[in-house]
Amino acid sequence: MNILITNDDGWNAPGIDALLEVASSFGDCTIVAPAKEQSGVSHQMTLWQTIDFLQLSENVWSLEGTPADCVRVAMTQLLQTSFDLVLSGINNGGNLGSDIYVSGTVAAAREAALFDLPAIAISQHRLRFGEAFDWTNTRQLAADALKHCFDKGLKSREVININLPDVSELETSDSGSFPKIEIVDPCPLDPNPRVAVYDSQPIDGGASLKSIGKYNDRKRTPGHDVETCFSKKVSLTRLSF
Repeated sequence: MNILITNDDGWNAPGIDALLEVASSFGDCTIVAPAKEQSGVSHQMTLWQTIDFLQLSENVWSLEGTPADCVRVAMTQLLQTSFDLVLSGINNGGNLGSDIYVSGTVAAAREAALFDLPAIAISQHRLRFGEAFDWTNTRQLAADALKHCFDKGLKSREVININLPDVSELETSDSGSFPKIEIVDPCPLDPNPRVAVYDSQPIDGGASLKSIGKYNDRKRTPGHDVETCFSKKVSLTRLSF
């Protein structure tokens, strides 16, 4: 199986390294990812400007474009490889509920679906941004989630949005492993918007606004993906386009 890997955090982000390590056990992997962080760009595409496309190593390319650009360029320019699956992530932070409409991670998977491929977006929820994060547990959770998807079968034009819980606070066994984490499949999207709280400072003619809403304070609908992931379970939402 030939797997295309991309993300919205950039080709050198720790999450994409973790995904490459996991995905390599399932197939041959090629990375085409943004040259710099593209979080929150949704399905934006570069239509009128030139895009620099650079080969960094045998199977790693960077693109001066968006996550959706990366998938489109890989599909149309790397003609020596016919891809069977696109994996996007592992995003540094959750992509839950309404996040899917602004997420570059999910948009890359959606672009793959438009090319008739199955695609999986994977995101790692974080309890505390700005602090060091150990991606070891993420690798194990991602491996379990991908195996679950492969065992159930993948469909063309299906996007699977996976969110991994932050298990850094769970007690581990003497061997260093954490308790078995439940995978909730299918898990519906939470319909609530993200927290919309702003710090407002007056300026001439209006105000200067800065978003200060806390991701982990968002509403949680029981049984939906936000509540599931925040409750230390893997949420797996199936989307079709």
